Amino acid sequence: MREAAAAVLRHEPETVVVISPHSPRRPGFFGLWADDRLQGSFDQFGAAEARVGLPNDRHLANAIGAEFQFRGGKTWLIHSQALDHGALVPLWFLAEAGWAGPTVVLGLDCLKAGRLTGLGEAIAIAGTALSRRVAVIASGDMSHRLTPDAPCGFHPQAHEFDEKFIRLVRAGDLRGVEQISPMLRELAAEDVVDSTVIAAAAVKWDGTGHRLLNYEGPFGVGYGVAILSAPASKFSGGKEIKTAPERRAGEALPGLARRAVAAALSDSSELPPVACGTYLNSQRGVFVTLRRRNGELRGCVGTLTPATANLVEETWRNAVLAAFQDPRFPRVEAEELSDLQFHVSVIHSIEDVVTPEELNPKRYGVTVSAADGRHGLLLPGIESVNTVAEQLHIARMKGGIRSDEPVQIQRFQVDEFVEGVSPWNKTKSRSVQRKGILQ
Repeated sequence: MREAAAAVLRHEPETVVVISPHSPRRPGFFGLWADDRLQGSFDQFGAAEARVGLPNDRHLANAIGAEFQFRGGKTWLIHSQALDHGALVPLWFLAEAGWAGPTVVLGLDCLKAGRLTGLGEAIAIAGTALSRRVAVIASGDMSHRLTPDAPCGFHPQAHEFDEKFIRLVRAGDLRGVEQISPMLRELAAEDVVDSTVIAAAAVKWDGTGHRLLNYEGPFGVGYGVAILSAPASKFSGGKEIKTAPERRAGEALPGLARRAVAAALSDSSELPPVACGTYLNSQRGVFVTLRRRNGELRGCVGTLTPATANLVEETWRNAVLAAFQDPRFPRVEAEELSDLQFHVSVIHSIEDVVTPEELNPKRYGVTVSAADGRHGLLLPGIESVNTVAEQLHIARMKGGIRSDEPVQIQRFQVDEFVEGVSPWNKTKSRSVQRKGILQ
C-alpha cells in the first residue's frame, strides 16, 4: 500500500477520487460524500488514533454527479457520517505519504443495476472539464470465503475468483475483469469488481503501466494491491504541456454535423470519420445548434464536458441528439434538412466566477449550479441577451433554480463555427449572432 501511495503522488494529482464498496448504499443510487470535510478513524478496529481528515472536492463531486445524471444515472448525497474502512484504508496510506489535498469519495448502488461504466466515464469527463489531474482509486476486497473461519463462510471454489481476478490484473486486462462470471463473483462474496470497473472506465480501459504489487489472503479474505493504469505523465514540473490547437480545422464541424443527421435520417450505419490533427483530436464539450434559414431555433443539444474521444465524435453524437432528442421540438424530418443551418460551439475550459462583474453575455457562456445538482446553462452571443442579469436569470430558469437560491457560477468561452460562414471573416461572423433565449 505504501508503494501504491508513492506511485499515486509521483503523478502529482490535484484531486484523489476513491470508490468504496463499504460506503452507505441506497437502492438505485450511487453515493457522493457531501460534507466539506471527509474524516474518520479506525476506532471500530481498536485503533482510534489512526485517523484521516481531508478536504472534500465538492466542485468535482458535483460535476461528476451532474455528468452521471446526464447519462441517466442517479446519485444521492451522504452527509454527517464517518468515512467507511473501504475509503479510510487507501486514504490513510496516501495521507501518510503526504497527501492532504482535495478528495472525492463515491459509494456504490446496492442493486447491482449497472451504470458502472457511465460513472467511470463521468469521473473522467468531469476531471477534464475542470482541468483537474485526477487519481482514481478502486477500493474493495476479493473473496470473503477462502477459509472455514472466513467472514462469509467457506466455499471450496472461492479461491478461483481471486486467482482469475489477479491473473487479469497482472495481464492488464481490465475488460476481462468486467466480464468475470456473475456466478463466480456471487459464490466468492467479493466486492472488488464494481469499483474496479468504474476506475477502469475512467481511464478508458487503458492498462498502460499496470503492475501487481501484492496479493494475500489472511483471515479468509483476499486482498490485492495493484496499479491498474499509469500512462506516461503529460505534465512537466507539475504543469500541463499544451499545444496550440489548429482551430481552423473546426470549420469542418458544421458540415460534419449535417452529415451525421443525414445519415441518421437515412438509417445509415455510417460512423463518424477519423479525426485528423491536434484540434479535431482534442477532447472538449460541444453544442450543436440547428436553425432554420430564417434564424428560428430548431434544436440544440450539447455537452459542457466531453462524452466521447474527440471533437469529431462529439459533434457527430450531439448533432443527432439535437435533431432527434431535443424535448422542446419534434424530430427533424428529411424534408427539413435543406432548410437547416448547423452551428457548432466548441467549449473552452470552465472557470469559476467569484462576482457577476466577471461575466459578459456576448463573450462568455455561463452555468449556474445548485447544491443538489440542478444546473442551467446559456451559451454566449445570444442576440436578445444583453446584460449579465438577463443571462443569469435565464440560466436559473433553465435549471429550475429560484432567484433566491445560492448557486455556483462558472463561465466559459467557445469557438463558434457556422455552416457556410468562416469564423475568421469578422464581417460575416457578426451576422450570425444567435437569436432567442431557449438555446
